[in-house]
Amino acid sequence: MKLQKNIQLKDYTTFKIGGPAQFFVEANSIDDVKEALDYAKNNNLKILILGGGSNLLIADYGFAGLVLKLNLIKLEFDKNIITIGAGVQLALLLDEALNKKLTGLEFVAGIPGTVGGAVRGNAGTYGLGIADVVQNIIYLDEDNEIKTMDAKQAKFAYRHSIFKEKKYIILETSIKLESGDAAAARALIQERLQYRKDTQPNQASAGCTFKNVLFKDVDLVDLKKKGLDLDKFSKFEKIPVGFLIEQANLKGHKIGGAEISKLHANYIVNTGNASADDVVMLISFIKQQIRDKYGIQLQEEIQIIA
Repeated sequence: MKLQKNIQLKDYTTFKIGGPAQFFVEANSIDDVKEALDYAKNNNLKILILGGGSNLLIADYGFAGLVLKLNLIKLEFDKNIITIGAGVQLALLLDEALNKKLTGLEFVAGIPGTVGGAVRGNAGTYGLGIADVVQNIIYLDEDNEIKTMDAKQAKFAYRHSIFKEKKYIILETSIKLESGDAAAARALIQERLQYRKDTQPNQASAGCTFKNVLFKDVDLVDLKKKGLDLDKFSKFEKIPVGFLIEQANLKGHKIGGAEISKLHANYIVNTGNASADDVVMLISFIKQQIRDKYGIQLQEEIQIIA
């Protein structure tokens, strides 16, 4: 284990925002992870687990504790079962799966970050999530013991898992895919990637800022009375938050260097010099506006470390 000090975290996040880590370890093995956790425990340090650095906003003053970057790179195939280290990029996993003519993971195309982060947040698109393919997860529990759980035990829900409730650290995940037409899958992926390119900003951001709103959590009749046309979203039974923000005429609103994207309203972008405080204030402003206009309390999808 190599212990580093005062490493600038903005260099490890897609937002390009964040001050220094008091201590920083890049874990290339499970032994590195356990050693770093023991060090943190023995020195009474808080711990921040870092994967690909997406869906994350770190304070300008940084993190007082130990930041553990998981570089656990494992990719093993056993027919249609793949075992993946938490540090593997989703893009690499998707490409390697298709090389083996395994399909069913196309929904992760374009999602930044690592497998560990995707499992923690049940990442997904087009009505599918990583929970739909997970078989089991190997993790470290709060006593630094290696354990295994299956998908049911992971308490997967929309953008949620047990790993957001417990101080467990994902080490490896096994997923099950199906043999299929890899060429057709790649064609679909290219189509979706082009759509993302056309509709999402090519600027530093953390990805989608807020969770989409589930139909079951709101009064649809009242929202329709307020002029919202929601029928087009009935297929997935979710209201895209970008739609709500756009209907509230908030696109392009800016605080400091943080701006609501003019291309996709559920993205806050760093225009070049945004601080974490700029982003937090803009998040608060959006939530207040949507609450006042539509009676909806938005929930952040990004993790704020402050």
